[in-house]
Amino acid sequence: MADRHHATLAIIGLPNAGKSTLLNALLGQKLAATSQIPQTTRTRVLGVIDRGDTQLAFLDTPGIHLPKHALNERMMAHVEQALEEADIVLWVVDADAYLGTGEHALAKRLRRMERPTYLLLNKVDLLSKGRLLEKIATYKDLLPFKEIVPIGAKTGLNFEPLWALLERDATQPGWPYAEEVFTDQTERSLAAEFIREKVLRKTREEVPHGVAVLIEQWLEPGEADYPEDMGPDGVFIAARIVVDRDGHRKILLGSGGAMIKDIRQSAQRELKKLLQRPVRLELFVKADEGWRDRPDRLDRLQL
Repeated sequence: MADRHHATLAIIGLPNAGKSTLLNALLGQKLAATSQIPQTTRTRVLGVIDRGDTQLAFLDTPGIHLPKHALNERMMAHVEQALEEADIVLWVVDADAYLGTGEHALAKRLRRMERPTYLLLNKVDLLSKGRLLEKIATYKDLLPFKEIVPIGAKTGLNFEPLWALLERDATQPGWPYAEEVFTDQTERSLAAEFIREKVLRKTREEVPHGVAVLIEQWLEPGEADYPEDMGPDGVFIAARIVVDRDGHRKILLGSGGAMIKDIRQSAQRELKKLLQRPVRLELFVKADEGWRDRPDRLDRLQL
């Protein structure tokens, strides 16, 4: 057997650069929640892929921003942890956006860490070749980048050259993860994330970041309270959606319960695909003012 080698790669960047979309596209399956709302990712998400003799462990991280709540402080601690673990940093930027103070601050932090860093210019399918060259010129002096790779995370644009570079630079000996491992997320944590994603997508800006999801029941066939009318291979899931204020609870329920019904049906379809089995989902909504600043609440929600 040829020598096996690996690398741990931290995917970092500002909110909405496309980090989670990139992780999902590289893995070929959905692990991280994505939406048009910035700061969708709240914790560190591990995704592992084996390519020949190379094992690549990707760490998706929350978008870097100034903390406003205890929750955001914990989110930024996940970024620091990922940077500490990483052999290589993948800095994802929205190539169609403006280079501002956030990017300059992040470049300063990365210079101090002295990790090999790739600049991944994402969403390049939205740019002309001339504008792309301008962007590369704008960014290239921020850091001594090991590589600058224009990509399209949504379409998989330029992934083959990116894979080749990552395999070349993955030089740590051995494989830290068994071959069948592809994530450290449990089915429950993935289910909670996908329900939260649906809330963000359906409510848009109306119920922004004060939303969390807690799985309260996960019933398998044969367990007490498993619904009698469900088949022998299904799963029953009851989840509580926690919001910051009562006004948000009313928005989530919608007129005559229409909004929560839409979220439930949409999330149930996605969970059926994720779990590859019949799913029955029940959702409840509760207002808990100030939960983002209460460590006991954050611990319970595993945030």
